[in-house]
Amino acid sequence: MSFSLRPQPARWFELLTAREDLTLAVETLARTGAVELETHSETATPLVLPDLRGRLEEYNRLAQHYQHYWPQDELRPSNLPGRPVDTFNHALQRLYAWRDAADAVVRRSEALRGELYELEMLREMLLAQGDTPLDLGLLAGAGPALAARLFVLPPRTHIAQIPAAILHTSVHGKVHDFLLAVGPPAEVDLLEQELTLHKGRPMHLPPWLQRGTDASLAALDQRTAAIQAEQRVLEQQLTALQEEHRLVEALGDIARLEWFLTHVEALPVSETFAWVTGWTSDLDGKVLQQALDRAQVRSLLRFPDPPRDKVPPMVFHNPWWAQPFELFARLLGTPARDEADPSRLLVFIVPLMFGYMFGDLGQGFVLLLAGLLLGRRVPTLRLLVPGGLASMLFGLLFGSVFSREDIIPPLWLHPLDQPLLVLAIPLLGGVLLLLLGLLLNGIEAYWRGALRDWLAMDAALLLIYLGGLGLLLTPYAALAALTGLFWYLGARLQRAGGDLRVLGGALGRLLEYTMQLIVNTLSFTRVGAFCLAHAGLSVAVVGLAEAGGHPLLSAIILLLGNGVIIILEGLVVSIQVTRLVLFEFFIRFLRGEGRRFQPLPAPPHKTERT
Repeated sequence: MSFSLRPQPARWFELLTAREDLTLAVETLARTGAVELETHSETATPLVLPDLRGRLEEYNRLAQHYQHYWPQDELRPSNLPGRPVDTFNHALQRLYAWRDAADAVVRRSEALRGELYELEMLREMLLAQGDTPLDLGLLAGAGPALAARLFVLPPRTHIAQIPAAILHTSVHGKVHDFLLAVGPPAEVDLLEQELTLHKGRPMHLPPWLQRGTDASLAALDQRTAAIQAEQRVLEQQLTALQEEHRLVEALGDIARLEWFLTHVEALPVSETFAWVTGWTSDLDGKVLQQALDRAQVRSLLRFPDPPRDKVPPMVFHNPWWAQPFELFARLLGTPARDEADPSRLLVFIVPLMFGYMFGDLGQGFVLLLAGLLLGRRVPTLRLLVPGGLASMLFGLLFGSVFSREDIIPPLWLHPLDQPLLVLAIPLLGGVLLLLLGLLLNGIEAYWRGALRDWLAMDAALLLIYLGGLGLLLTPYAALAALTGLFWYLGARLQRAGGDLRVLGGALGRLLEYTMQLIVNTLSFTRVGAFCLAHAGLSVAVVGLAEAGGHPLLSAIILLLGNGVIIILEGLVVSIQVTRLVLFEFFIRFLRGEGRRFQPLPAPPHKTERT
């Protein structure tokens, strides 16, 4: 049992690999999700990659201008056959060559995109103005004595005054306002300056516009189709250039090396070899070795004893059904080598408390479905699966289905019929849980080699607690409490060398500890209180539904009421379970003094040996 409750220290690994395979080796280790890199303090040296960060800045400048025209998905890095610097330089050369070949295509594509945007603005204006005999094509060629200009304005823009020399008309579109102005060029220029202050901007009037709105819209559709056809040709040209310069591979190499620079700061390297060291949660080493073999990394992997100056991170080793409950221990930290991992115990404790407070067959089934459907996206919600099952179980015991207690008979009782018993059961469960926490503290003392101290002090406190609880059943339990008291005081006197002055402080600490245990024990009555609150809220929802007076209205009230109970009480009950576990149970034995295992994150794209 001690092994199953005890977290395991991660295993130290050392990997000797060819320097040319360094990036591929680190990537392969990262993809296992089972390594945390750490170097020897006496051998760690900066991983000197000359010019690589400067070249990365060059890449970022290129990306600012051209990233929109690069492939974004399914990047396929090369097998990185050379040094990282050479690989990066080669990839960057491909990007420069692509830029030189594609620059004219890119500029033309951007010009067409801008023209399409203006055409959409023009379409909005034409549709908003309705039928008009105005020939906008003639206005496009106005000059030099007159200037015609179309302005796009934010909606509901107020213009104080337009010069009298300017003829104008306003149109209110769905998204923008438009102002068409015709007048002397100097006056129109002054108007443009004023409208700029109102976040307005001039828009080009194309010469192919026609007399009348319908004719202009038809001409606009023709121009739009021509632009889209040209854009398709340009996209084909860009795709051909991407394949010609192998951008998928070049961008994949750069993304991989950028990841490498982010996560690998120092490694012992020579002209030929590199040495990768750290911790692994793969305690038998099979996963790491198989991954390296599949990637064909030239390497030598071994698992020696860790360096003396290194503190191993701790690894949870629980079966799949207990892994979701590791969340509770992580809320306080990571258990150290001499602390218990309570995850397997919580598999039973947490669902029982949750189900007792949320006992309903139908609502529990909804929680179960939510856990199954959403658990992969949000791992924490996997806890709804055992919680929902426990709720369904207690729903059968309480005879409750979607808040109704008249559908199935209870296998045990209706909570509101016997409230004192409903409160007493979790109180007894809390006593057992606190006793378990005290016993786990003793087991941890044994692991630390401090069992004698625990027997001399904490065991006496445990006996006092048991004796105090036994007084509820028989007065003879006072003998156990008194025995524990004298045991505790005797141990304190022995530790103080017989100095009677320690007894006052010892009694004070004993009183404080005893009161804390009593408060912790009474805290578990809230489990029964929330069970009664859930039952009372269910009765209220059913009462409102029955008072609806119409079957459809009653069904809607019942549906909405159950939805509120599932969301609101589900959240409140989850908080209460977490509080009881952390501050009543864990406080007895769990300190969270271990170092957390932090696996190296995997890169976004995969490298394959070719």
